Amino acid sequence: MRVDTEIVEACPGRTAADIAHPVTPISSSTSCAAVFRRLIAAPNVHDWPVCVSGSGQAEAEKIVGLVNRQEFILAYTVMYGKELYGKKPITVLMDKSPVKVPVSLSCEALNHLLVAAGRDSMRKGFIVMDGDSYVGTGNFADVLSAVAELMATRAVERDMALERVEQANVAKTNFLASMSHELRTPLNAILGFADLVRKETYGEMSPPNYRDYVEDIYQSGQHLLSMINEILDMAKIEAGHFEISEDVFDMEITLSRVTRMMREAAAKAQISLSSQIPEHGLPLVRAGERHFQQIILNILSNAIKFTEAGGAVTLDTRLNENGDVLLVITDTGIGIDPSMIEKVFDPFEQVESSLTRTRAGTGLGLPLARAMTEAYGGTLYLTSEVGCGTRVVVLLPAHRVCHDWSATEAVNAIFVA
Repeated sequence: MRVDTEIVEACPGRTAADIAHPVTPISSSTSCAAVFRRLIAAPNVHDWPVCVSGSGQAEAEKIVGLVNRQEFILAYTVMYGKELYGKKPITVLMDKSPVKVPVSLSCEALNHLLVAAGRDSMRKGFIVMDGDSYVGTGNFADVLSAVAELMATRAVERDMALERVEQANVAKTNFLASMSHELRTPLNAILGFADLVRKETYGEMSPPNYRDYVEDIYQSGQHLLSMINEILDMAKIEAGHFEISEDVFDMEITLSRVTRMMREAAAKAQISLSSQIPEHGLPLVRAGERHFQQIILNILSNAIKFTEAGGAVTLDTRLNENGDVLLVITDTGIGIDPSMIEKVFDPFEQVESSLTRTRAGTGLGLPLARAMTEAYGGTLYLTSEVGCGTRVVVLLPAHRVCHDWSATEAVNAIFVA
């Protein structure tokens, strides 16, 4: 069996030439008894190539077979084997169709070839050829050794590449955190003075249209501060420095506050915003209230941002039988292609649409919401279709819900735990 050179792969690592053993071929007229003596005298030779009797050369067309040590000795040493084969030429016990491979074939490709060919090919040896010239013999054990060496090298390279990526990620996170702190300091001063002016603390502004300008400065500053805080929070999460809180708060009050905060934005966008609370109310929750509020704010803000005028956004809260709390935010917006859903949870990523080009943000809203939810043992998932809106579900596990507890009992439970 000859391997077509077209299957040669440009794989890194050792090739057939590197593992070839330059064993001198024996003549096809050599007796089996003589071959047996040679094998006993050369215990390290696994396979012996056979050439045409009298050729005196090792050309490809002259190599007519291969003697496998194990198979030959088993056949020759069985009862009457010596008497039966001793005086006969080696051609009776050789493999007349040995596997022939080019010198440039990678050991990885050779391994795939021998495995695909079956057990016989893995047990028997093969002949390595350089065009029409014989180079040597090879065996499966050498192939496995070369492949193992290649795998070990790749593992080291992969670990080094992973370490470089982690170092780059840490450097990026540290840079973002440092930059965000540096930006927030002067921004707080701008917001503070803008707030004093807009409230006319030291007297009425003149002319009156300055009020609009100052209001724009203040609102733009608040928006920028929100973006900086998102970057800081994401930097903490990626660096593994995010700290959860164990507040005990009334979820119903928090959700009402968040809904009120978003009503103005919804009204400006001409979108209806409604919330539904179970008739029996909602239980207390043990988690970070600020983080919980930010999760819902991020989702509602995203829903309003990508819902066109005349649409609707709904916040629905449910209690599962197992004690979990479900918060479902549904909008009638532009929707997302199902194949792109996971992309929206990648930091700084946004799915391209006509609205993203005019209402772009940091791309951190949903990634932050999911990361914070998971930090408290919850889950956040999203379903959507283009043109049919989006549905975001936040699940808080039962152990975070204080069913039928007072605030005092819930606080005590934290310290007992």
